[in-house]
Amino acid sequence: MVLMRMSTLMILLPIFGDRTVPGPVKILLSLSFSAILFPILKSNGAISVSDAMEWSSTTGRLLLTVMSEILVGLTVGFASQLVFHAIQVAGDFISQFMGLSMASMYDPHMENQTMIMGQLMSALAMLTFLSLDGHHILFRAMIETFNLIPQGHFVINEAFRTSIVDMVGNTVLFGLQLSAPMAACMLLVNIVYGIVGKALPQLNILTLSMASSVMIGGFVLLISYPGIQSGMASLFQTHFEDLKQFMVVYGGK
Repeated sequence: MVLMRMSTLMILLPIFGDRTVPGPVKILLSLSFSAILFPILKSNGAISVSDAMEWSSTTGRLLLTVMSEILVGLTVGFASQLVFHAIQVAGDFISQFMGLSMASMYDPHMENQTMIMGQLMSALAMLTFLSLDGHHILFRAMIETFNLIPQGHFVINEAFRTSIVDMVGNTVLFGLQLSAPMAACMLLVNIVYGIVGKALPQLNILTLSMASSVMIGGFVLLISYPGIQSGMASLFQTHFEDLKQFMVVYGGK
């Protein structure tokens, strides 16, 4: 059962579950982590042999336990990825404000076409995540899932649904907050474009705005980079706390 939960977590967890990581590597990591965690979890009482005997008493009970472990891995993995989707949303908003909505590239992480600023923000988020020892926090979160969510636990109550809805809603909210400085700046720039267009109707303001918006947006992004990085760090810290609270709610503790 430890392997079932670890393998599904490894599919969705940030960094480890990235689509650029080969499948055999994920399988090897799942087996390695399961082999390392099993004696630790057994010694601290998170899992017990008596529970395993109860699960395997009938085929239906065994299948239900396997499905519940897979669901725990998928749910916690999905919740842990939301913070990166928030930063991706912020990058897409910034691309729209800068007039780069048509400039997209293939993103191997998402396996689809994404905007340039979205890829830049995702790369910055990954570096910030590693600088905060986020990968170590993920290791601890893997162990905490067994302490907070008992094996075979399968309860979806109102608190669980509310927690999921709140985390998804915060994804869009955090994306808007990270892109707010660029939105405010480009709003002022567009107001200036409108005034200049009215004052000088012979000037092709559309052609001028396309190039100048990218230049001004790049300059604003450069000077606001420290604030964006600190905002990401604060966002990760908040998300770590929300993720632990989500596991507490899921485990019914």
